[in-house]
Amino acid sequence: MMYRKLTRGFGLLILLAMSASPSLAMEDEIQGLMLIIEQRLEDPAARQEAMRAGRNRALLCSYCHGNDGNSVKPDVPNLAGQNPVYLLDQIGKFARGERKNFVMNSLAKDFTLDDKVNLAIYFARQTVKARPQDEALAASGKRLYAQRCVGCHGERGHGTAEYARLAGQRPAYLRLTLERFRAYDRGEQQAAENVRRSPIMESIAARLSDENIEVLAAYLAGLE
Repeated sequence: MMYRKLTRGFGLLILLAMSASPSLAMEDEIQGLMLIIEQRLEDPAARQEAMRAGRNRALLCSYCHGNDGNSVKPDVPNLAGQNPVYLLDQIGKFARGERKNFVMNSLAKDFTLDDKVNLAIYFARQTVKARPQDEALAASGKRLYAQRCVGCHGERGHGTAEYARLAGQRPAYLRLTLERFRAYDRGEQQAAENVRRSPIMESIAARLSDENIEVLAAYLAGLE
């Protein structure tokens, strides 16, 4: 019964969002996702079931993202510790083709809303495993992060419902992602499967040198 109420409410919010301006539509969609997550977490029995079901579904993700959301591949992001609303939003983007990756697009299209919510809750409640990097590089990265990134991703890089958690991410993934954003701004050709556009991130990455990217990755990878 709770699930039917949630899905009806979510559908109404999305229909309202579609008639709004792009920025308002995004805000309404995020609010809708927050409502779904909050209602699932408020009920102890529903929360426990979400964790159980999410853990089972996460087996499909474990080859790349690990059983607990800590990536087993250097160029694949950690999902552990991410904001559940952010995760749910990103799964939806893959399902709709707004983010492109062959594997993720295929999986996300097959997930039910219940699957997506349970996965988001499960991964969000896992602990990310930080990887301390070179101290000198990390110190430089900390200064640069405070200048360029803290406004959206937070003082400790933990992100929000709208912006990704960067703390504890794989350094190779951080470097690759920033390099791709920078390449988009420069109009360089990218493989279709790597498409992930963000005007804000592209404009920021455009001003980053290779050294800047290296120190940011070193700093963020070591944060818990």
